[in-house]
Amino acid sequence: MQLAAGITLPFPEKIREEFQVYEHCIRFHISFEKIGAMLDEFLAQLQEPLFVVLQLPLSRQEEEALRMEGAETLHQKVCYLDGQTKGQVQEILRQHGELLLNDGISQFGIASHATHDEMFIQKYKLIDIYCGNPQAYYEFLKKYGLVRTDKLLTAWDTFSRKTPGEARSIQINGIRVYEVYDELVKQGMYEAKIIED
Repeated sequence: MQLAAGITLPFPEKIREEFQVYEHCIRFHISFEKIGAMLDEFLAQLQEPLFVVLQLPLSRQEEEALRMEGAETLHQKVCYLDGQTKGQVQEILRQHGELLLNDGISQFGIASHATHDEMFIQKYKLIDIYCGNPQAYYEFLKKYGLVRTDKLLTAWDTFSRKTPGEARSIQINGIRVYEVYDELVKQGMYEAKIIED
């Protein structure tokens, strides 16, 4: 199992390329080198108009301004870029996909406003496909070597106090994910809400 540059798992050998099905969601891990192609193919199947979602940890200054005295909880901002065409999303992925996929601290996804089908890439590259009909994606997942399971072992299941995972910010060509966010704001991305991490 190949990992993204921005993450470290204590026992990567325990993670399998498997998917688990829920009522309106499919959750899976897949080897990192396959994610880009899978995301491109998912995008090609989506019905326009589309949107991009980006979740980022608050900056130190934002966190300090928000945090209550003595609170330990960290937060993330959830940001959306609405009303996109496939071409526009393809261009975002062309320019920023390598960084978004490799970065350890951000989470992002692409989705259809029309059908609400969404692929969301979480921390530690655990991936969810939200959809009304999970069965419609079975062949798509199997094409990438994923096997169905009733009990998906996730990266989170391998963590303990003695064996934590590590998610870190990375930069590619001197750019970090916060600069990507700044660029997407120029295209219309907005902060929708702040959530606990």
